[in-house]
Amino acid sequence: MPAVYEYPPFFDVFQTLSEEFARNYGQNGCGPNKCQAFFPHAAAAAAAAARSKKDLSFVPAVDVFDTDRAFVVHASLAGAAGNAISVDFEPKTNELILTGEIKRPGSFADDASLKSLRLGERHVGKFERRVRLSSTTKIAHDNITAKFVNGLLEVVVPKVEEPPKRKITIESVANPADDWVDASNYNNEEPTEVSAEKLD
Repeated sequence: MPAVYEYPPFFDVFQTLSEEFARNYGQNGCGPNKCQAFFPHAAAAAAAAARSKKDLSFVPAVDVFDTDRAFVVHASLAGAAGNAISVDFEPKTNELILTGEIKRPGSFADDASLKSLRLGERHVGKFERRVRLSSTTKIAHDNITAKFVNGLLEVVVPKVEEPPKRKITIESVANPADDWVDASNYNNEEPTEVSAEKLD
């Protein structure tokens, strides 16, 4: 019988390499002044790695669709319970924040059962995913909706609909000299009377 080898997903391998690089070059002796010119993302990677090791187990995969009327985000969260997922929106950065936790079902989450685990490829544990949308697009924050069906989270982020281009009609007048607009009708300030002093 052929042997079965377990290979972690590509993202996990990449994340591990990023963490090792950040630990060796972003924190130990390199310093921001020396390294950031060559490795501008080292400090950010180090911070993300520390946060990931401390609080998070994985980052869920997402699809982002940019349609005419809305951004639509699909996140794969198989095995999650709907009440264990949180969706937040940061209007200052147009950033969608997905957080939550996926647990193993029933008694399989016990330490005793985990000792019998021979192959583990599913993502379980706490997760966080930040999706930054276009910074130049106005978002209708109050109309964002989310639904969770069959392990797929769908978040619809509507865009603010800009008014359509309007054509202005130009009027024709018979006697233009008598029909110019009186500018005083559009001035909010009351006219000020100026008196001239008589000089001796």
